[in-house]
Amino acid sequence: MRLMPKEVEQFRREGYLKIDKRVIDDEHLTVLREHYDAVFAQKRGTTGEGLRNLAVVGDSESSEDIDSAEEMLQIMEMWRFDEEYRKLLYHEPLLDIAESLIGSDIQLFHDQALYKPAYHGGEVYWHQDNAYWQCKPPNLVSIWIALDDADQENGCMNVIPGSYLEGLASHGRAESEKGKLPALLQVDADVDRAVPVPVKAGCVMVHHCMTLHQTNPNRSSRDRRALAIHYMPSGTRNREGEVMKDNLLLRGELA
Repeated sequence: MRLMPKEVEQFRREGYLKIDKRVIDDEHLTVLREHYDAVFAQKRGTTGEGLRNLAVVGDSESSEDIDSAEEMLQIMEMWRFDEEYRKLLYHEPLLDIAESLIGSDIQLFHDQALYKPAYHGGEVYWHQDNAYWQCKPPNLVSIWIALDDADQENGCMNVIPGSYLEGLASHGRAESEKGKLPALLQVDADVDRAVPVPVKAGCVMVHHCMTLHQTNPNRSSRDRRALAIHYMPSGTRNREGEVMKDNLLLRGELA
């Protein structure tokens, strides 16, 4: 499923691309949902086993008095917990999309399951991914896979087109009316430029690691389950300046 030249051009111009063609069929989607729910059910209530609530408010994530009324649940490295998600890393349509944008030598940076439950799904504030990662060069792309229909009611992605060309913005700790969110960063963004990116289940959107993006709370009656896979060109360096040669090679060769 290689991208058309006009799609690549759009991504280069805007830093994101919505792909309406299904990359996950109904049968595969059913399996992924079942395994997704099973992993979250297994991890719920645990500490230090991969599940985080990014929406907690408090001095730190481990504070005894944190406010966890809202949930923006995250499981990092989903592929380590479930074989279906390991296989998804090598799903040819996804790798074709990544190759169209970053070249043929592709490594996994990491993946993350991102779950906004119905009614009390928490917000993710405006940010650039590379503010967290600090990878060099900042040429990573993320494919955001919708396991449920994602729209403005249940917390689809919002982006600022072209923002990835404007450099790394100054981020601070995210803060709501209740207080600080220790798990999240936040940046001032020109919301007048923001564009919602609704995605149907089984479809994807892809964005650059320097694109400003955000998701609103989920107050709807529908869950919003998604998975993001972050791809990097082989030879990418981490924040310490070390080449990440041990990360999974998904296609091509190591630099």
